[in-house]
Amino acid sequence: MIKAFVLLLFAVFIFILHESGEITRFINPDYLYFSQIASVIFLFLFFVQVPRMFTTSQDEHDHSECGPWGCNHDSGEGGFSLRTIFAYGLITIPLLSGFLLPYKDFGAEEALKRGVSYSTHDHGHLEDHKLIKTKMDHRVQEMLNQPVLYFDNDNFARYISIVTTYPEFFIGKPIELEGFILEDDVHSKNHTVITRFLVTHCVADAHATGLVIESGDSLGIQENTWIRVKGELNVRKDNRNLIAIINVSNWEEIQPPIDPYVYP
Repeated sequence: MIKAFVLLLFAVFIFILHESGEITRFINPDYLYFSQIASVIFLFLFFVQVPRMFTTSQDEHDHSECGPWGCNHDSGEGGFSLRTIFAYGLITIPLLSGFLLPYKDFGAEEALKRGVSYSTHDHGHLEDHKLIKTKMDHRVQEMLNQPVLYFDNDNFARYISIVTTYPEFFIGKPIELEGFILEDDVHSKNHTVITRFLVTHCVADAHATGLVIESGDSLGIQENTWIRVKGELNVRKDNRNLIAIINVSNWEEIQPPIDPYVYP
């Protein structure tokens, strides 16, 4: 009965996450069908387990009921051993945390623990701009032709990768994007970064990326505050890296989005 109840709770839990839309706070929407399949499997196993709830002790010791891999009563163990209690306790942790604890989206604290990326390329050997231009694809040229680089959920991952790889080509380019603020202290240098989390498969592989903004602390922006910022792109030399920065012309505080993650 306990096994059937646990299987049913897993199926119901995943169904509730899909029905409420909360499932996208845990996995990339492109992989939703995997969790849907899992929910169906849990429900199927529940129905397989239900008839066993009414199996008598005599039936359990009837070898005609045994499967091709042997009988579960051959070991002679019965009741609730310490190992069984531990196994049930371990498998119910996701259910207890999912039903009883509130969900919390990643923010500045988690980004600092995992590390935030705002320079994706070693620019020490990229002195020949003509060589760089030959490697630039049509997406880069399209970005250069745009009057304003507007970062949204669909293009954020692509735009941020290109801008941080070739920051010198976007100097003076108007930009607008949304994200939360964090203060990153690297090599005794404090960088105020407007940040988003990129989730490739699930939140377990989430990583933070963003752009440095100039004078973020002097603007009075507190860490973890979600803002919409407008400005112009510039670059800053940091050892062998060129860091793309935003010279802020205007910013406003906004409410955190319902879905705070970006899915590349």
